This record gives sequence, C-alpha cells and structure tokens, in this order.
Amino acid sequence: MSYYFTVSGEDVWDPALRTGHLFVSLAEGAAAVLGVPSGLSPSDDDTCDVEPQVFLRFVGALVECYSSSRHPVRRGLIRGILLTSLVILERGGLGVPSGIEDGEDLMAEARVLAKAM
Repeated sequence: MSYYFTVSGEDVWDPALRTGHLFVSLAEGAAAVLGVPSGLSPSDDDTCDVEPQVFLRFVGALVECYSSSRHPVRRGLIRGILLTSLVILERGGLGVPSGIEDGEDLMAEARVLAKAM
C-alpha cells in the first residue's frame, strides 16, 4: 500500500504506507520544534497534500537549523527530513530555499536519494 504526497494536485512521491507516515511524523515533530507549520496535510485516505509556500518555508527553516548548527547529532536528525523534503520540493517544481550551506553537496545527495523514492 502506498501513501501519496501531492503538490498542486500532482503526485510527487508515493512511498510505502509506513514510510509515508514516518516522514509526516518526523516532519511534524521538526516543525513543532522549529515553531513553523510543516505545510503537510495528511488525510485519512493515506494521502498527504503539500501546501507549496508553507512547505517551502518549512524547508527553509530546516535549512537554517541545519546550516547554523555544528552539532553532529542535531545535523544528522535534520538531514534525513531535509533531504527528503528537498526531493519533494524539486519534484513539485517549488525550487530550493536559499541559504543552503554546502548546497551542492546536499542537492547531490538528495538527487541520489530521489532515485530510491
């Protein structure tokens, strides 16, 4: 069973159900800690609507948190959510938030991850 993520009515990711639920849970937890909405709207029919501008701001907050920290555990925890989010942004045609330190490295890693998504 899949869990569909849609941006402006277009499916951008259809992971396994548990993977989709896990990503939403992790993203919502990160959003709560960062004090911003995630832009993810999960529904009971195993779909998740991604609100483009809100999600873009959420990913921007992830980038800021990631880039401003040198703490290896904090960066590691943020990295997985950030990479998956970058793939969703790119597939949704939403661009990438500015300010990504090591942006090319992160985007290269996100593109590798995208092949498995």
